[in-house]
Amino acid sequence: MLARMKAMSGAREYGLALAIAMTLLAAWEIAARNGRIDVLVFPSPTAIVMSFGAIWREGMAQNVAVTLTRFVSGLALGSLPGLALGLAMGRSPQLRRIVDPFIAAIHPLPKIVLFPVLILLFGVSEWSRIASIALTAFFPAVINAAAGARQIPPLYLEVIRNYGGSRFDEFRHVVLPGSLPMVLNGLRIAANLSLLVTIAIEFTVMTAGVGSIIWIALQTMRIEQLYAGIVVISLIGISINIPLQLLLRRMANWM
Repeated sequence: MLARMKAMSGAREYGLALAIAMTLLAAWEIAARNGRIDVLVFPSPTAIVMSFGAIWREGMAQNVAVTLTRFVSGLALGSLPGLALGLAMGRSPQLRRIVDPFIAAIHPLPKIVLFPVLILLFGVSEWSRIASIALTAFFPAVINAAAGARQIPPLYLEVIRNYGGSRFDEFRHVVLPGSLPMVLNGLRIAANLSLLVTIAIEFTVMTAGVGSIIWIALQTMRIEQLYAGIVVISLIGISINIPLQLLLRRMANWM
């Protein structure tokens, strides 16, 4: 009964959000058609939708594939080592004291600022772009995983040790489940920031990708296609966040 009530409440909230979005789009459309806003800056939603055909013919599918390949590669290369190191730091004060100063020094730097250094290391290649994305994903993953592992009460570990559990049993039955909500939240933050840096890099180096399509549309004043590219990025972001939210609810529903 409680689960059904929660589901109904969630459906009402999503319905309200959809109604607000549709109302705003309708107001935008009416204002554009009536000349209340400058359509050179804010083209109507219908004009933006109609521009999808043009950008599709110009290779949007291939550019989306390039962006996703960069994004997924960088996210995996950065977040997986970050999660492993973070969990180890959360359970080892000695390791935490060694690594924390390096994280405190590098984490505040905007990772796009380090992109020229990565170009010096890897050249103007796909590896320098992926390395920048990986560096972006690493820090949210390591910080959240460490925080999740640190918050586990020591009593839980003592109980499993008293029953003869090994280090692996501690990790499997206590550390990983107990830190999972923070780990998944860290992965979500890492994914969002990685997508941001992916698009920023495509703006900077003007290679193939959704970011380059948006930049070219701006340079050629095809504003409808610019907004269409932004919509594509939003859809990519939604397709990343919703599975992570569902995974969090399924694997850490006790939270």
